[in-house]
This record gives sequence, structure tokens and C-alpha cells, in this order.
Amino acid sequence: MKQPHKEHAPCVEDPDLFMAMDDLELVAHGVVEGLLSGGHKSKFIGFSNEFDSHRKYIVGDDLRHVNWNLWAKTDRLYVKQYEADTNLNLYLLMDQSRSMLAQNGGHTKWAYAARAAASLAYLSLRNRDATGLFLLEREWGVSLPPAVKGGHLQHLVALLEQSVVADEFPITRMLDQLPEMMQHRGIVVLFSDLMDNEQELLEHLDQFKQMGHEVIVFQVLDPYEVELPTSNGWFEFVGLEGGGKRKGNTKQLAEAYQLVVKRWQDRLYNRFKEIGVDWVKVTTNQPLQDVLVEYLLKRIHH
Repeated sequence: MKQPHKEHAPCVEDPDLFMAMDDLELVAHGVVEGLLSGGHKSKFIGFSNEFDSHRKYIVGDDLRHVNWNLWAKTDRLYVKQYEADTNLNLYLLMDQSRSMLAQNGGHTKWAYAARAAASLAYLSLRNRDATGLFLLEREWGVSLPPAVKGGHLQHLVALLEQSVVADEFPITRMLDQLPEMMQHRGIVVLFSDLMDNEQELLEHLDQFKQMGHEVIVFQVLDPYEVELPTSNGWFEFVGLEGGGKRKGNTKQLAEAYQLVVKRWQDRLYNRFKEIGVDWVKVTTNQPLQDVLVEYLLKRIHH
């Protein structure tokens, strides 16, 4: 049996990307509450009407919640905290199967997905929202239960950077074990190429929906998986999860391949829509900052 391959120290924590999120004031407006949770009531302190306590002002806090009378008396800024109406967690699920190692560009699919997961974790934790990470591996892998304590982001990023991307296996087998770990209603975000048993995957995602979770799927694909290269004609294709090696003339295959991919993604779009799953399809040659900003802004106006 081949030994699992380890990603070579991927750059998961991206300060420039995190800063871009801050610049849009997504944190101050409650990213998970306002952009991802749809119709759920706010779980964030500062978004309900029942006053609870004060805390010191932090850059990025909504100025509407500053206690100006207290500032006039003490010359210090304090923010009113409110008791939350609901309690939502953010659950980040990472596909660790070997197909996520495909790379025809600057990043593997896995490294691209890991940076996206770290960015959402950063935004969620900046809002003091409990965030958890679950690595879907051949055997039950590492899980980081939702928390909001100090150092949680660093722990989450470290787990991503140290994680192993394993040989082929069905991620649906790992999804079987998650419901008991996600009893708290929340937002489930799956990062995967979705190269798995489609029906079983949909059944698991629908189960999460029936439990009251909102479900978002980031389908991360390599550019060559969406559109075959045709510049040189002949390419050797290597199956990362079985299938061996095959040579083919991409100029001859391109049109038929494109049709197959289109039908696959059209089917995914329709089936995700039926069960109420939010589907975001991306390729690793797209700037991640643009992908996240566009998606989050779309959710604001949804």
C-alpha cells in the first residue's frame, strides 16, 4: 500500500487575504450571521435587543453599540453587549482524499481549499463565533470541536498545515459519523472536488439540512478538470485515486469532455437547489480573494 502523501507546508494563513476581508467590514457586520446563515436569527452579541454587559471597544466593532454616555464619563470606549437570540456554530469539513492533490497551477486543490477554510474561520472567530474543523480522512481523522477561545484560530491553522492528504477513499463514509458531532444547529461548509458517490453525498448533505443546519459546498476543481488543455495535443493522465496512467489527444477529446463536465455540473446545480444547499464552484486558477469577496457580497444582498 502506498504511503499517504503529505502536503508540503502549504501557506494556509494568508494575512493579505484576511486583511481584504477586514477592509470590506465583513467582520463588523457579522459574516456568519449576516452572510452565511440566511434566515437564522443572530447568535452574535450585539445583534439582539436584550442588554447584557459592556466590554472594551475593539477596532471594527459597530459604532452603533458604543456607550457614548460611558465614554463621556470615563474617556474610554466601551461597547454594549447583548444576549444572543440563537446559537449557531460554523463547521468546516475538509476532503482529505488523494484526488484533492491535483495541481496544474500554483496550488493543489487541497491547499486552495485549506486557505479558503482558514479565511472563513478567521472571519467567524473575529466575530467571537464558535468554529470547528473536521478532516475527512481514510480512518476517522482529526477533529477540532467548535470553540471561540484564545488561540483557536492558530490551532485550526496548525492542524491544516500539518494534515495528511491520504490515498483514495469515499468521503461519504466519514460523513456518516458527523451528525452526532454536530448536534448544535449551525452552518456546515464542505470543501471538496465532489468526486465521490453522488447519490450518497447528496443524502448526507440533505441529512444535515434536516437537522436544521445551513449547508454550503465549495466545489474546488483543477482547471484541467473543467477544460482539457489543447495546446500540445497529447497528454498523459494519471489517476490519483486508481485508474493508472493513460495517454490521450486532448484536441480530439476536448469537445466530448466539455459536454460531460457541463452535464455533471448542471446536474449538481439542480440537485443542490432541490435540497437547499448553497453550491460554489471554483477552480484553483481563480484568485481566492475574489472568489470569497464575490460570494460573501452576494450573500449580503440575497
